Amino acid sequence: MTLVLLLSLAAFITSSITAATGIGGGVVLLALMAQLVPPAILIPLHGAAQLMSNTNRVLVQPKFINWAYIKPFLLGSIVGGALITPLALYMPVPVGQVLLGLFIVLATWKSAWLRLAHWPPAASGGITTGLSLVLGATGPLVMSVLPKSAWERQVVVGTHGMAMVIQHGIKVIAFSSLNVSLVEYWPLLLGIGLATLAGNLMGARLLTRVPEEKFTLILNWLLTALALRLVYQGISALLTASN
Repeated sequence: MTLVLLLSLAAFITSSITAATGIGGGVVLLALMAQLVPPAILIPLHGAAQLMSNTNRVLVQPKFINWAYIKPFLLGSIVGGALITPLALYMPVPVGQVLLGLFIVLATWKSAWLRLAHWPPAASGGITTGLSLVLGATGPLVMSVLPKSAWERQVVVGTHGMAMVIQHGIKVIAFSSLNVSLVEYWPLLLGIGLATLAGNLMGARLLTRVPEEKFTLILNWLLTALALRLVYQGISALLTASN
């Protein structure tokens, strides 16, 4: 019961953060869950929790989804998920964390170098979904490849939410195909589902009060902080493994 209460409270807070800024909540929730649940079930359980959180975010803000972007993103995600699923339990995480963190920093501050606005949505979906099966929380990466400068902040958050529904849905299906069962965690998932609904309602109200220019600045620095945390985690894990 203590686990359910703690993670439900965490889910409320982190879903509020994500609904207000677009990212951040998933990474924070993953870090908290890593302290409380068995490592073997961490990424599948986090995927299920984030599927519910982002589904609630989409339900709260359904009219702010760019479907022209999402449709090819979905097709690419299916292909990427199918290719990476057989490797999901065996690929090393630390190197991926370092590369992912560095990519996000570059994409946030020097996006012109990567020509992210010219990435086809299908390619973005395939690459980021494949990485999500290994790393768990790739919300910042997905946010970095969205053509944010062309969209209003509500569309950025809404479309990102739908993209994450796709990714976490594929993740749940992928791990189910690998015989990873979450049935015994249903009370926890129920608590998280209700908490994320309330959190998304709270975050959606905060989003409408944030000016466009401040939203962009907050988002960029939040992306950078999360990316540097990934780099630190990856390097720490590599150094520990070498000792």
